[in-house]
Amino acid sequence: MSRPESGFDPMDPANVAPLVAWLGSTRSGHVTGRVFEVEGGRISLATGWTHGPGVDRGARWEPADVGDAVARLLEEAPAPEPVYGA
Repeated sequence: MSRPESGFDPMDPANVAPLVAWLGSTRSGHVTGRVFEVEGGRISLATGWTHGPGVDRGARWEPADVGDAVARLLEEAPAPEPVYGA
């Protein structure tokens, strides 16, 4: 994804900044528990999120143990939905 020689760059990471700024404002207080995607000039709301597999240690995790737990969860979970033109 090359940067265009002129004009709007839809892949510029700065395109997400307006949404981040708005989410940090007092006007967004009613928005919670949502996931947004920004691609170029498009803002979209992800829908259909559900809880996936989980593991409960019953106590605080040790950092050294987290990687194995995450690996097991990733094996159990369905493949993620492709985004960004995939």
